[in-house]
Amino acid sequence: MPKQNKKIYSSLINRIAIALMVNQVLLALLSTLLSMAEEICVGLFGMSDLLDAAILIGECAVYFLGFTLPVLLFNFMNKNAEKEIYEPADIDEKSTFRESAYILGIGLGATTLAAYANYYAVNAFIIGYSDFTQEYFWSVELDKPYQTIIYFIYSAIIPAVAEELLFRGTVCRVLRVYGKGVAITVSAICFALMHANVGQLLYTLVAGFFLGWLYVETKSLLYPILFHFLNNGISAVGDIIYEKCSSRVYNAYSSYSDIFIWVLMAASLVYLLIKITKSGGFIKKLRLKPDENGNEPEPLSKSEILLGFLSSGMIIFMLYSFITMIFYVVLSMIV
Repeated sequence: MPKQNKKIYSSLINRIAIALMVNQVLLALLSTLLSMAEEICVGLFGMSDLLDAAILIGECAVYFLGFTLPVLLFNFMNKNAEKEIYEPADIDEKSTFRESAYILGIGLGATTLAAYANYYAVNAFIIGYSDFTQEYFWSVELDKPYQTIIYFIYSAIIPAVAEELLFRGTVCRVLRVYGKGVAITVSAICFALMHANVGQLLYTLVAGFFLGWLYVETKSLLYPILFHFLNNGISAVGDIIYEKCSSRVYNAYSSYSDIFIWVLMAASLVYLLIKITKSGGFIKKLRLKPDENGNEPEPLSKSEILLGFLSSGMIIFMLYSFITMIFYVVLSMIV
């Protein structure tokens, strides 16, 4: 079995960082091209429902391609290195969704708590930041039925599929050979940095942890996609109700959805405590097949894992994310 040393790990992190930077560049480039096309079409034909729907569908396509094309790029870059890094395969039996459903329940509750904490913490230090981002990033028109449908697809369905393909299906998957903790932690940090928004930093980090945990336990993308869809879907439905209904209806929806999440979280926590008591573990340690000579894999030390974030590609990605966050904070103060 190949030695899983610092050089191999650092090279893998670099390829991950390149894919993440391509994700950011693609989103910016394709969004700019779509905006230019919109201006040209509106100038030539005027705005119509058909053109508006086409533009909204185009935004969905931009978001989907912005995440799936980097996955293809990563697989291409990794084509020759795959056997070296991923062999031998682990021999853990995957958990069924029924056995791991408590992760979804705890995760939804923890993500919701983190979202509240993130909101109040940011607004305590950066006055009006949430109002700025709500208008700058999330301003939508939901007057027409097609706008509502496409908004839900854009907010709940596409992110659940596209983001999970990149972060759990790629980043978390390839890092599992270094241990479940490494795979979950690194993919969660990258997931939070990708959003490049202090208003989302804490809760995307928490969500990324539980999404990764669900993936490494079930070895299936279907369940993180379900988690992601539920989390985004609850928020998207709230946005739609806020735009189309009275404040009383919106407040009732928010209260009942929160109650549902808290009850689900409490039940899941009870189940987790019982599970820990019986098994004595929180996240099962990853076991790998020995090589043909019976040699066990040589794990990375904690310092080597941390040093992976000092690879050139990851430094560039982190700098880009932090500069983007600072830019929007400054912009919120001057507009």
